Amino acid sequence: MKNLFWAAAAVALVAAGPAAAGDIIYKPIDTNKLVVQPSRTVANVAAQTINVVGNTAAGSLENNGYIKTINNLFSRKIIVPHTQLGPSPLPSPNMFPSTQYKSYNTPLMPINRPR
Repeated sequence: MKNLFWAAAAVALVAAGPAAAGDIIYKPIDTNKLVVQPSRTVANVAAQTINVVGNTAAGSLENNGYIKTINNLFSRKIIVPHTQLGPSPLPSPNMFPSTQYKSYNTPLMPINRPR
């Protein structure tokens, strides 16, 4: 039964024959149309509009007295320390003999020889 089904499918496929391709219609593409040319201009205008709207919203929030008061009451300034407090938990580099080896890439003084 299974083989009969596959045989019928193969006969139907062969009977249908190859599909005929349609005629080729030449349609030139007009690159001067409004759809193609101003894409970069439209993108720049959209970006500038987004920047203006964002800056306006941020400015109005920063200048709002209520928000400034809430930020001053519930926030604290983050101070980044520039120095390390106390001794380092790491051992001193001078404890290791590899730090006392002479560097392999120490430049040599040039030698002046008379010709």
